[in-house]
Amino acid sequence: MTTFQTQLLNELAAGHDGPSIPESTRIYFQERFRGRLFEFLVDRFVVEQGNGLTKAKLARRIGKSPEVINRWLGAPSNLTADSISDLMLGICAEELEMDDSPLLNRVPVNYVHLAEFNLPAFQPQTTTGVLKITPKQPSATAST
Repeated sequence: MTTFQTQLLNELAAGHDGPSIPESTRIYFQERFRGRLFEFLVDRFVVEQGNGLTKAKLARRIGKSPEVINRWLGAPSNLTADSISDLMLGICAEELEMDDSPLLNRVPVNYVHLAEFNLPAFQPQTTTGVLKITPKQPSATAST
């Protein structure tokens, strides 16, 4: 675990009665969330492009100008909850799956290579634009 991660976890471990979370930490998590949300929206739009959706059609669909759609899908930005809802509706993204487990209970996967863990093989599956990882079922002919 990096020094930065250790510092973040120590700040959060202080609990609700601890000192306020520093602005630099809040900015880090705001940018991280903004990037993840942007990636989700763009990935989902790309899927719908395969079904014939264009930025112009999306703009007409949700009553926005094509310039607005270009701006929203061009780079991470401060979208409002209403804008996010409009985009998700326009690109047929029914739900946004969020991980609500406490940060303190998570493995910092950004810095840990999965090869370090003794895990079964995993098979990625995409369902309604949400990537879910489920264990591969062993084949009946596989020897143990």
